[in-house]
Amino acid sequence: MNNNGNIKNCEYSSFKFIKELTEVADQNKTLEEVLHFVNINFDFVFGATATMFLSIKNDKDIKLISSRGVAHEYAIKIQSDTNESYAKQLIGMFNNNKSFYVNLNNNFSESNYIKTIDFEHKNIKELYAYQFQPEYDKNNVSTIAVIYSVQDFKNSADCTDADKKNTFDLIFSILSYIIKTKKFDEEILECSKFDNISGLYNFRYFHQRLFEETLKANSEHGIMSIALMSINKLNEFNSISGHKAGDTVIGIIGSLIQKHIRIYDVAARYGNKIIICFPNLNKTDAKKILSAVFLEAQDYFVKQNNSIISMNAGIAQYPDDGGTERIAIDLAESRRFEARRTSKWSII
Repeated sequence: MNNNGNIKNCEYSSFKFIKELTEVADQNKTLEEVLHFVNINFDFVFGATATMFLSIKNDKDIKLISSRGVAHEYAIKIQSDTNESYAKQLIGMFNNNKSFYVNLNNNFSESNYIKTIDFEHKNIKELYAYQFQPEYDKNNVSTIAVIYSVQDFKNSADCTDADKKNTFDLIFSILSYIIKTKKFDEEILECSKFDNISGLYNFRYFHQRLFEETLKANSEHGIMSIALMSINKLNEFNSISGHKAGDTVIGIIGSLIQKHIRIYDVAARYGNKIIICFPNLNKTDAKKILSAVFLEAQDYFVKQNNSIISMNAGIAQYPDDGGTERIAIDLAESRRFEARRTSKWSII
């Protein structure tokens, strides 16, 4: 109670937040829906500028492997941090504690440390972080929630810093319980199937899906097309314009691919190449999709005065072009080589 005998705003807000959170969890919502509720309500109830969920591999090589609630451009930035200092600093915030809170108006020693971390927004006033540690995980991957505001957290003006930390600790302890009881742990870690620079899947996950789609095509006597695309002269562009600019190129191309492929197509990036599986689609129609991607990408790079980057692609159809998916991939690769020898932006 405060001096007026009223319940503190932060206590009342947390009670209401937790009540609604448990109601959402009881409605058989997906992990995405639960975390979306948390994102929206930290903004609505406490005025959070950002609520981020970051999965970090914490072993010999500390690195960010996935993120939620982070702007695409910022995710690219922190993913391309070659020194991995961002992930290291996030882990370092906790100092072996489960949660971390700092009011940058008051905690001068800690505020200097926080300000060295390159967050998406500047002039942060208050920050809270909570570390989820799945008990079963053998890969040393932990998920961190980071909540901050460029203003003071609203509905907590009459609360001490300790009150605010306890409030957020309670909310995230319950969220952690929901994640474990709903068996969401694996879903959170499954985010590692994404490549944050392109926004596409990674190569390991692609092969898992390709195996599934091959079995489906075999059982249903269906077809699928496999396309291999190359981003030409990306290394040359990186040496001239820097890796950040190169990552921007990859991000633009990834966005265009996501725009034009179907929702159930599977696109993954590895290095300067992109591979796409088109279930139940012949190679003629797959080529139409890639042509639309190339047309828009070429137009974008012309407007950016970028004459270095170009693309080529080869497409093969399973099982018509080979008895196994491996043969189809190899054929798509050979056709990509042939297309590159033919001309820029060509598809065979």
